Amino acid sequence: MKLIFKGDQISIKIAVDKANEILSNSEFFEQIKKLPQFYNTKLTPTQISDILREANQEIQIETYWQMNPFKPRTCVNAKTVSTTLIKLNTRCFSNSLKTAVNTLIHESVHAADFLNGTWDFTHVDNTNEGEEDNTAPWLIGKLAEQFV
Repeated sequence: MKLIFKGDQISIKIAVDKANEILSNSEFFEQIKKLPQFYNTKLTPTQISDILREANQEIQIETYWQMNPFKPRTCVNAKTVSTTLIKLNTRCFSNSLKTAVNTLIHESVHAADFLNGTWDFTHVDNTNEGEEDNTAPWLIGKLAEQFV
């Protein structure tokens, strides 16, 4: 799996480079295997690690700017559009390298998850309330922060 960003925002370029470095680090995948069983999936951490490691797709990173008119103080910072496209909301995307890499890896987990056309290890909804310590995207994103 490789993330590709052709935009000119330096902070995003740096975060994408760091995320790609992590995604090419075999130790990262070994650490995923050591995580506890994820919520909302029957797959083991080892199976998910193997899926992520073997995912051979390039994922384009694009940006957009959006405010939630119904909840102007809340914001979705990224969304996985397909197995080959992640969109980052530049209004909300973090300038913290650790947080930005967490988001990129989290979204990459979604992209790899849907490679077979089904959601096998995602979270229930777009809030992390009660799930942040239990589902594959949240835990693997958090793990990626430790590699920054």
